[in-house]
Amino acid sequence: MVEGSCLCGGVAFAIEGRLTGIQLCHARRCQKFTGSAFSPELAAKESSLRWIRGEELITVYEAPLLREPPPLRRAFCRVCGSPLPTPLEGTAYVVVLAGVLDDDPGTRPLGHIFVGQDAAWNRVDDDLPRFEERPPPEFRIRSTTSTR
Repeated sequence: MVEGSCLCGGVAFAIEGRLTGIQLCHARRCQKFTGSAFSPELAAKESSLRWIRGEELITVYEAPLLREPPPLRRAFCRVCGSPLPTPLEGTAYVVVLAGVLDDDPGTRPLGHIFVGQDAAWNRVDDDLPRFEERPPPEFRIRSTTSTR
């Protein structure tokens, strides 16, 4: 089990089970949301997420659709602004930013996506796979046809 929380401690959650590797998203939207060069995203089955406290403090923002679904949704604590697990539309997963985890997720970065939008001041100098835009299908979370 891995636990996570927001900066003010008002919201806490636990994830039981396997987490995906961490993808480092350099998209402009991810830069805006995190205030950093990239967003360190991993995923877990939505059914494995349990809110420990503060679920009433969660606010969800949905950005306008740019090119293609799914829309960008981001959940955050309305008190401190920390990013929180967000359901990934059309899948059975939630997206979690690694920085809000209180424990080692047991996974490590697996690649960079949207490096074509990387911040001018950032330098990617590791040997991980890099994709200018969206990653190829084998790097994506598969969608489901069932409803949650």
